[in-house]
Amino acid sequence: MLKKKQQSQREEQFERNKLLRFSFLFFLVLFTLASYAGHTFYFNKNLIAAQWQNYELRLNQARTILVEEQTSDQENSAIHYLLHFNAFMTAFITEEQSDYAAYKKVQDAALLHYEALPDSFAFKRLAQSDAYFFSGTLKAKFEEFYGAARDVNRANVLINENHHLFPNFLPNNRTRGIIKVYLSTVPDNYAWVVSMLGISGDMKEGLSLLKKLAHTAQDTGYLSLFAKEAAYLYSFSLMHVAKNPAKAWSETLRCTNDYTTNLTSTYFRSAMAGKLKKNETAISILERRPISEEYERFYFLDYLLGVAKLHKLDTTSIIDLDQFYSHYKGRNYIKSCLQKMSWYYILYGDTTKGEEYKALIDEKGYKLNGEDKQAIVYAAKGLPNSKLLKIRLLYDGGYTQEASSFISKVDYKLLSSRQLKAEYCYRRGRILEKEGNMKDALMLYEACTLFGIDSKEYYAAYASIYLGDYYLQQGYHAEAKKFYRRALNFKNNREYKSSVEQRAKVGLSKLK
Repeated sequence: MLKKKQQSQREEQFERNKLLRFSFLFFLVLFTLASYAGHTFYFNKNLIAAQWQNYELRLNQARTILVEEQTSDQENSAIHYLLHFNAFMTAFITEEQSDYAAYKKVQDAALLHYEALPDSFAFKRLAQSDAYFFSGTLKAKFEEFYGAARDVNRANVLINENHHLFPNFLPNNRTRGIIKVYLSTVPDNYAWVVSMLGISGDMKEGLSLLKKLAHTAQDTGYLSLFAKEAAYLYSFSLMHVAKNPAKAWSETLRCTNDYTTNLTSTYFRSAMAGKLKKNETAISILERRPISEEYERFYFLDYLLGVAKLHKLDTTSIIDLDQFYSHYKGRNYIKSCLQKMSWYYILYGDTTKGEEYKALIDEKGYKLNGEDKQAIVYAAKGLPNSKLLKIRLLYDGGYTQEASSFISKVDYKLLSSRQLKAEYCYRRGRILEKEGNMKDALMLYEACTLFGIDSKEYYAAYASIYLGDYYLQQGYHAEAKKFYRRALNFKNNREYKSSVEQRAKVGLSKLK
């Protein structure tokens, strides 16, 4: 009798436990589904407005809107997406370690939120891809090159998966396009890395993807946000990768007509103008940029304005250069700025200060980009000839007539070294070619290659490249081969070596 009672109690307990287990699993499933179903991704009017403020670099105002939206809707991953972009832009512009650390925290929170999105959302993998792509961009700035390559690879895998699942989702084009464009520029000696990662570059396809998104029908919806970014990247790629300056300028004008209220547009428009030697245009753009307190302080624009004014030999250029040097706490262009400040004082006869700023180049900043690396080369040499420096600056600013007038007054026979004679021939050759006098330009280029045979400067090597390019274009293949090979034989040259080698090898490959 007792055994039967105990058995009955055990059965009742088992049934109660089974019911509890079932109830627990039931509520767990309900909770999980509710949580999963609650995560979404959409842009309302406030979020679209916040992203436009991100582009304009009114970052504090954008962040305020996004935090308010997050308070009322914690399940919308689009808010995390825009907060991530906001943190990225802050760290990208300032290049300060504290902002980079803050960005990493925002990225972690965003990725965690994206993970809860349903796989059926086209924005899920796009947002994940962007988180890694932007992270890779910042890691490269902070010299974390292995991490940068790994993140770009992750971004590439995710965006291609998204394209496979959602082939008609236009926002995919931006990240797919820019990765394809820039991987098409990887030098041959690094091609094995790209191959190992399974990533392929294709400039033509990448440009096509960017163009399609950049030129998509504009409206007030979210697609206009992605089209704006794609337009910036498309114009930039046309200039720096496709080497199509006329089209690049046309596209830049199209997508930056808001440059008086949008600092990102100010940057792209002025940088492109400077690259194309439209120096007066660059100065006008930079002087009209928005500078109220609601905008992020973009000190790099002071550097660009100082350089543009220096090309014009404007005595106020030192004010803008010093503004950048004194206030910017980032990593890039500090050495380059010091070089330009040294040049300024040499131009106006203060060689003591010229030496002082030249000496600071080795102590300050980093050597990550080409401009800063060139500044290091400058720091290792003696002070430049002030007359030839003036001619260089005028020519680089697009003031060909003024440069021609100055150089016509220089007697090269009085120059004290073969190196200075080589520079003179190079600069006068460049001016004559620009003026259409190719016959005299060719003679000066060849003289430059002879004067500069033992020089550590780039003049003779580049003069050889220009000679090779000219003779290739004219169909004189033997002459072209001679000068391309000569460009590779200036063993003492320490400047632009990789660029010279690449251009000479491209020329020789065309001859085959």
